[in-house]
Amino acid sequence: MRQWQDVDGTHIDVRGLSPPQPMVAILRLLQSAGEGEAVIAHLDRDPQMLYPELAQIGWQAEAVAADPGETRLRLTRIPA
Repeated sequence: MRQWQDVDGTHIDVRGLSPPQPMVAILRLLQSAGEGEAVIAHLDRDPQMLYPELAQIGWQAEAVAADPGETRLRLTRIPA
């Protein structure tokens, strides 16, 4: 797992990790994310099990452009 800051938010690359490690790492990072901060998740595939978890904690996911063979999601808090 790799993590870094960029102008579009905090990136977390969980490619290559076996389930459920990607979801656990992403949810852990979201717990410490600042208000208004976006998290960009780099994954091997579409994380179907992550979406209900995000909704429960008030976050949403939007697919963004990614390299071939990668799923990239922009995670943001659901507006109140």
